[in-house]
Amino acid sequence: MNPLNETITNELKQHEIEFIHFVDISGLAEKQNRGFSSAILFGVKCSPEYLKRVSDNPNYVSDMVARNYFDDDEHYVYEMGMYRISDLLAELIEKNGYKAYSLSDANQIATSNFDGMFGKTMLPLKTLATHAGLGWIGKNNLLVNKEYGCCQTWGGVLTDAPLNVVLKNPPVVQCGNCQTCLDVCEPHALQGASWQSDIQREEMIDVDKCTTCLKCMVHCPWTQRYMKKEL
Repeated sequence: MNPLNETITNELKQHEIEFIHFVDISGLAEKQNRGFSSAILFGVKCSPEYLKRVSDNPNYVSDMVARNYFDDDEHYVYEMGMYRISDLLAELIEKNGYKAYSLSDANQIATSNFDGMFGKTMLPLKTLATHAGLGWIGKNNLLVNKEYGCCQTWGGVLTDAPLNVVLKNPPVVQCGNCQTCLDVCEPHALQGASWQSDIQREEMIDVDKCTTCLKCMVHCPWTQRYMKKEL
């Protein structure tokens, strides 16, 4: 393994990261890759126990909002952790003499890396995941992985460091005629479009209607398959 790949891998494992991928992003538009050639994508999966708890309670998120406490929600905690680790990893890479750009929300906001009109990042982490061959974007506008469904949380860093990287084609979209995510989406935020690499987010989801209820994540048949297999 490239020594720098190994250093980064070892560092991420210290933070209990489960998935680590080094991705070639040199072919992306500059507004997406910001002139960097490589990305480090890393993440964790949600536990099957958490997924069951959310899927069994149709009011899970609304109950959490009502009590205004989120720190016992596994998905939220993981997401905040990925942002923190992204910033730390960028600092580590810079200390090794290379440029790095954290894809944490705070850093992207601070550096105007969001499309102001639509409030979306120029380079979603799920886009990196498709370039690593990890899955496709489902009708729920989430990354779908054949093994774990939609229940992974990701962090990422862009860099010019000389890493060994891969570029893979995403798996073929395997949602077929499934409409589960649309059926459970009470505000009807999902448009039902099948993903392709050049599709716009607005063709898949109306973010103004989305309540982040997590139902389309936990009820996806691929997520349910993972959950039931592990419980």
